[in-house]
Amino acid sequence: MSALLQAVGQIVGHTPFWVFGVFALLVFLGIQALRERTLPVRRIVITPAVFITWGIIGLATAPHFSSLLVGDWVVAAAAGASIAAMIARFARLRADRDRQLVHLPGSTLPLIRNLVIFTAKYGLAVAMAITPAARDHLAFWSVAVSGLSAGYFLGWLGRLVAAYRRAPALAPAFAVQGGVS
Repeated sequence: MSALLQAVGQIVGHTPFWVFGVFALLVFLGIQALRERTLPVRRIVITPAVFITWGIIGLATAPHFSSLLVGDWVVAAAAGASIAAMIARFARLRADRDRQLVHLPGSTLPLIRNLVIFTAKYGLAVAMAITPAARDHLAFWSVAVSGLSAGYFLGWLGRLVAAYRRAPALAPAFAVQGGVS
């Protein structure tokens, strides 16, 4: 047990500070999404922006950047966008276009999704740091996770924009509440 705690301590100790900030932000945003909320359209894009940016950075900083890795990222992004197109539903979305507000129901999906993607990316980064000999092989999977998450959020944003455009134009004005999906 002591060796395990030492290993965890070493991993956490060598984790860049910004990773803890990203983790805290993603947990906070996921918890906010648990409850029904009304917020400005611009705030809804925070979580997708984090993952899309992180996905692109994951590709750009991959060791031995190659056309194979770009292809890996693009295929995974297409798969992620397809998944979002199938599961992202905004049937209960209401919009106040004059004030650029969106009302979303609460859901556990954003918190779970955020933690799954973060855990996969963090786990792969740790595995690459611990086993440098497997770095190239693991980079392929890391780039795939980056593409999958970026693609998912691009698809999610597409579904959101479509739902926003279809939402009744004269939806009631809502009070802005905290939280972001």
